[in-house]
Parts: sequence; C-alpha cells; structure tokens
Amino acid sequence: MMHLDDSWPICPLAAVGEDGGGVFVLIVYFIWRMEKKRTERFQLIAREIGLPFFPKGDAALLESLRHFHLFSQGRSRKITNMLHGESNDVELAVLDYRYTVGSGKNSHTYRQSVVYFRTPVPTLPKFAVRPEGFFHKIGGAFGYQDIDFESHPEFSRSYLLRGADEEAIRELFDEKRISFFESQKKICVEGGGDQLIFYRQRNRIDPEKVEELMQEGFQVLGLFRP
Repeated sequence: MMHLDDSWPICPLAAVGEDGGGVFVLIVYFIWRMEKKRTERFQLIAREIGLPFFPKGDAALLESLRHFHLFSQGRSRKITNMLHGESNDVELAVLDYRYTVGSGKNSHTYRQSVVYFRTPVPTLPKFAVRPEGFFHKIGGAFGYQDIDFESHPEFSRSYLLRGADEEAIRELFDEKRISFFESQKKICVEGGGDQLIFYRQRNRIDPEKVEELMQEGFQVLGLFRP
C-alpha cells in the first residue's frame, strides 16, 4: 500500500492541460481516502489497546503544548488521530500532528507522530533535545544556544540541546541520560514541568506501530522520572 510521506504538501499540486481540474480533484480525493483509512486503522488499534480515541484531536491539549519547540512552529497546527487516556499512572497521548510553513506555492506541511506524557509530579526544567543539523552548527558559531558537554563529544556532535536554565539542564543530563541518547538515532525529546514529549523529526508511523512507539516513549519517560 502506498503511504503519504511525512512532508506531503498540503498546497494544491499543479496540473497542466485541459484535464488539470480533473487531475486536481483526483489528487484531493486520493489524499482524503488515504487519511480516512488511516483514521479507521487508528480507531481499531485504540479499541484493541483500550484507550479512548479522538479522531479530531483536542484543542485544549494542543494549546497546552505551545510552549514546546515542536508545537510553536509554523501555522495551521492540528492534532488528529489521538489516543488519549491513562497508562502506568500517567496521562498518555499518541497523536498525529501537522503544521504548515511558508505560504502560497512555497508552503509546506509537515506531519509526524508524537507521544505525550503528563506525570503526577512536575520535576523537569524546560528543555529540548533533537538531532543537530548543518544550520544549527553554523548558528552555534554566531551564538545560537547549544549546550555541549566536553566529556561527551559524540552527544555534542549529534544533538542540539537547548533550554533557559542551562545549569539545571546540565544537572539533568547526567552520564546515564547522555549515554542513552548516544545509543539512539535521531530522536527528539522535549520536557518541562510535568510534561514530556517524544518523537522522531518529521516521521509519521503506521497505525500498527502505535504500541511500539508507546513502549519507546515509556522508556524515555522512565529515563527522566525521579
């Protein structure tokens, strides 16, 4: 089965010729059908797992996540296909998230899966760690914040770590946590207070991999719980 990739454009695709209108309609219908089937598969998985399912997401939850880097980018931010409930004594959500950057012909919509946790005790300084890209490295030369550890050059080369309270973040990222990130490939984690999110940048999972993503998320959560 063909799957939409993580950066499927939301802007209309150009169609040339007399049948351009018909081609456009077919493309829109194809996207709608693919997304409808995705929602149906998520609903089935949610029923099997035993978590409430919210196909249109939750505007209140989206609003509460705006302080995270991921949820502050672009416009037209939207949560869909959300499994949301309690598991292992914490609030849990697995969701599809999308946002759009640019405008007109240069607009682009990114889609990805996210795991969200809210724990009973707020303990985390606000931080964001994600794979470090070429432009991050250039930005570092001009003062763009990246908290590095001389004792862990591999972590510092691979990940961008940011947050307002650098001292608290350095204390949080001890040997065990840094070693964990060094053992992983391109994961993203953001935390603050009683909230934590886990995702892989611009990666949207198949619905059948929800439980696998949840397990990975709980592993990360366990790493940061006191």
